[in-house]
Amino acid sequence: MEVVLDSNVFFRTLISSGEIVELFFNKNLKIFAPEKLKEEFLKNKSEIIDKSRIPKPEFDEFVSLIFEKVNWIPLDQYFSSIKKAKELLKNHEKDEDFIALCLEKNIKLWTYEKLLFNIGFGISTREISEELSK
Repeated sequence: MEVVLDSNVFFRTLISSGEIVELFFNKNLKIFAPEKLKEEFLKNKSEIIDKSRIPKPEFDEFVSLIFEKVNWIPLDQYFSSIKKAKELLKNHEKDEDFIALCLEKNIKLWTYEKLLFNIGFGISTREISEELSK
């Protein structure tokens, strides 16, 4: 199964433990994300470390493992779908890179945002878990 990873799911994976982390590292799940997500992570890294309550050396090691699991996609590989993503999202610009990547790869976005489900792009943690357990 292939999915594009939303920022909120990515950050939650870094902060929490349990099923979402197990799911993230499932060998049958291939995860894609725009490289832009790395920049967003770096801007919020100290806040995420604080919320994770993991010592910084362990946190950095965990981040390294997560970064290896994600297939980071540069803008030029989905840029042609940005215009269509903007049309679909209307004024919700913050997710246009994610939706453009979904359009380019013809896959769903692992997200918690209702709008993205409403426009037909969202897939939940539960849905991914159910699909992978078949």
